[in-house]
Amino acid sequence: MPITSTHNLLDRTGEGPAKQSRYIYLFPALAEDPQAGCVTGTTPRETCERLRAFEIASRVPLSGIPVLQMKLPAAFTYFGQFVNHDISAPVGDVVTSRGGTPAAGVIGTADPPGLDRNRRSRPAIILENLVNEQEKPLTMASLYGDGPASADPAIRALYQPDGKRFRLGQTRREEEQFFTNLLIDPRRVIHATGAPDLPRKDRQALIADRRNDENLIISQLHLALMLLHNKAVAALEPQVTDAAECFRQARRLVTRHYHWLILHDYLPRLLSPSVLSGSLARWPSRLTEPDCVPLEFTTAAFRFGHSMVGSAYDFNANFGLNGRISDSGATLEDLFAFTSRNNMQSDATETLALPDHWVVDWARMTRVLPQPAGRPPRDFGRAERIDLAFARDMLNIMGDSSVAVHGSILFRNLLRGFHRCIPLGQRLAAEYGVAPLTENELRAALPDGPPPSQGGTGFRDTVAALGFLRDTPAWLYFLCESLARENGERIGPTASHIIADTIVGLIRLNPQSVLNEDGGRWHPRDSLLRDADGRGLTTIRKLLLFAVQDTAQLSEG
Repeated sequence: MPITSTHNLLDRTGEGPAKQSRYIYLFPALAEDPQAGCVTGTTPRETCERLRAFEIASRVPLSGIPVLQMKLPAAFTYFGQFVNHDISAPVGDVVTSRGGTPAAGVIGTADPPGLDRNRRSRPAIILENLVNEQEKPLTMASLYGDGPASADPAIRALYQPDGKRFRLGQTRREEEQFFTNLLIDPRRVIHATGAPDLPRKDRQALIADRRNDENLIISQLHLALMLLHNKAVAALEPQVTDAAECFRQARRLVTRHYHWLILHDYLPRLLSPSVLSGSLARWPSRLTEPDCVPLEFTTAAFRFGHSMVGSAYDFNANFGLNGRISDSGATLEDLFAFTSRNNMQSDATETLALPDHWVVDWARMTRVLPQPAGRPPRDFGRAERIDLAFARDMLNIMGDSSVAVHGSILFRNLLRGFHRCIPLGQRLAAEYGVAPLTENELRAALPDGPPPSQGGTGFRDTVAALGFLRDTPAWLYFLCESLARENGERIGPTASHIIADTIVGLIRLNPQSVLNEDGGRWHPRDSLLRDADGRGLTTIRKLLLFAVQDTAQLSEG
């Protein structure tokens, strides 16, 4: 079924309510505690005011923290955003009642108006009024909707008339005068002539989850998965003549690759080694209810992606290392500009398509170049470390009218956790038998400044006075835990437990998942889809490069 909230797929067609799934608490007893998420000895309103004071005090020190890259390729940030959208599309007002509230994604979404700073509801009311429009989380509904046989004509329109393949758009080419006006020599610009694009209409991407057009990288990733599906159809057609069955098998094949890469490439490179013992396929997940997403996961543990977002990327041959147009990379502002909502920076409706010099180069976005000795890398090719250092534009997401009302994204994340009664980080760590961060560890994970010599109280002392070194909101705790325990290169142990419990649990509880079909023994080497050397698509890099292979791409040659 389509996702119907204003941030997602398509408006409801009047053919009946969309199907939905539920949110739960992994630790309901902790959430039921009236003091859940509150600083010891304070009322909920007092804690909320402290959250606001924390955000205000953080503005100067957070804006001055040096942003450090991690070893992980930048593409992992946006693969994680796709996974998050595929799991959770929260709709509802956690204070009053369900209604036309936008969903909360990983990057660049508004906050529900029900996040009243002065009061909050009990967990039972929250669970009653907050629903998940991903009916079957982690089944690639963000890509497929409910398929070409959907009762919704808008979903059917995503597919070609053959009922098997995705319908694609095509990029456009800017006139040479466009570049001349920008003082760019048109002869230097490299074009991906005829490259595919998402289909678009009326300032909307015609895809199954419109959140996947929030920025250019997630948009291009969604497109790559559409191309992957169409290649799966082509591989299956000689043996499977029935269109409906061919689509079903292609979706099954793509989903197997997706699940396998989450379990064998994405999570193993992000979760704390201290909690990884053997294969994730055998992880003893606490999740026991199918199609239910824990709020501890979606509200706190899996919201580390904000910190991984970079200010600029080694995006392609035009915008990146030794770029023809800019060697400073594609900026975060660029990524938000080249979306359907922003009309690709064009005023003409008929040109609503991605300019072909902005096609992503997945070889660049999935690589990590060696760091030159004695100086920082200039490849823009890495995700940024998981900590409290955010890319310049992340603390105030572009285009969000709610920023003036709700404050920076940091405050909105803290406020969301407070209103959803997410237990404090120390309490969650104890539940998993993880040694909680000491006050000294938390203090060291925070930026320091401005110093008292400049007429103010140091930020770390301010945080201590607010009580957040003893009682730390979960989302803040998890960022500090990553830096304190994993140097920002991986997710900390407590958040790793919650993420593994949720994602492995959702995959295991799905009867059609890679862990359940064929005895859970499937491997990409068994797939019809293989790289140019005939090997299995065993990494995210290999899968993305295969997906766009034989389509028009930007290259120096």
